[in-house]
Amino acid sequence: MTRSSPTTTRQIHIGRLRIDSVAADQAYVWKSDTADVERDACYILAIPISGCMTLTQCGETKIVRAGEYVLLGQRGSTALSAAAGLRLLMLHIPATELRGRLVSVEDHIGGRFCANERMTCLLVDLVKGIAELFADRAPPNPQALATEIVSFVALTLGAEDRGAAIDVRNTRYQLRRRIFDFIEKHLGDQNLSPRKIAESSRISMSYLYSLFNDDETTVGQFVQVKRLQRAYELLVADPKGHRTVAEVAYEVGFKNVSHFSRSFSRHFSIAPRDVRQVGADPGAAARPARDRKVAGSRGFGTTYWEADRLQETA
Repeated sequence: MTRSSPTTTRQIHIGRLRIDSVAADQAYVWKSDTADVERDACYILAIPISGCMTLTQCGETKIVRAGEYVLLGQRGSTALSAAAGLRLLMLHIPATELRGRLVSVEDHIGGRFCANERMTCLLVDLVKGIAELFADRAPPNPQALATEIVSFVALTLGAEDRGAAIDVRNTRYQLRRRIFDFIEKHLGDQNLSPRKIAESSRISMSYLYSLFNDDETTVGQFVQVKRLQRAYELLVADPKGHRTVAEVAYEVGFKNVSHFSRSFSRHFSIAPRDVRQVGADPGAAARPARDRKVAGSRGFGTTYWEADRLQETA
C-alpha cells in the first residue's frame, strides 16, 4: 500500500473497525495490491468529505465526489487519486462482517450500482460524525457501536438500485436473498442443515454450495457468522445479564457452550461474558486487537469452523 506525501492520516479505532481520516494538501494517490488486501481481509468504504477522487479498479475508472461513497474490494489492484485538498474517510470492515450481512457483497464493489441518495446521506453523516466525535476518545461501548456501523453499511449497500434486468445474475441474487432470509429466521434451530436450507428453496445441494461459493465461503461458515452476530446483539442488549451466556448460545443455535465461547472470542476479540461489561468500562474494549487474525484472513474459511460446522453431507 502506498500513499503520496505530504498527507496527514489519523487512525480512529471503533472496536474491530478502523477509520482512516486522510487530509491531503497536495495531489494524493492511494494504491492497494492484491497481496495487501488478502492479508488484511477487509473491505474498505471510501468516503470523500471534500474534493473528489478517481477510482481505478480492475481496469475501470469512476469519479467519486464529496458526499458519495465507494466500496473497495479484495480482488485485483485498486488505486485512488485526487487533487490537493482532498479530505477522505476510509472505513475498514473485516470481510466476514460484511459477508455475513449482505447478499453478493462483491457485486457492490467499485460503485457498480446506483446508490440510494437518502441512505447515502445518512451513512456519510454517520461515519463522519463518529470520526469527529471519537477522534480523541473511545466510545462507551466500541464493539457494540462497530456492530451497528457494519449493519448500517450493509443496509445502505443493499438499498442500491441493481437495475431491472441488466444484471445477468439477478435471478441468482434473488434466490440468495431468499436463502439468507430463511437462515436468518431459523438460526435458533440447532439441526439447521444445508439439506434443510436447500429444500426450503427447492434446489439441489450442489447448487446451494455454488451460491455460497460466489462469496468464497461455505454454508456452515455463513451460518456460524450469523449466529455469532445474533449472539453479540443479544448480549449487548442485555447489560444486566437476565440471560446467561449459555442461554444465548443455545438460543442462536449452538449445541456446545465451550465452542460458542471460543468462536465468539476469536471473531470479536472479546469473550461473551465480557461484552456486557464494556459499557461500564469503556477502556476495556477501547484498544484494538492489531495483531489479531480476522476471521477469514485465509480465503474466508478458518479451521475453527470445523468444530461445530453444519453437517454438509446431511
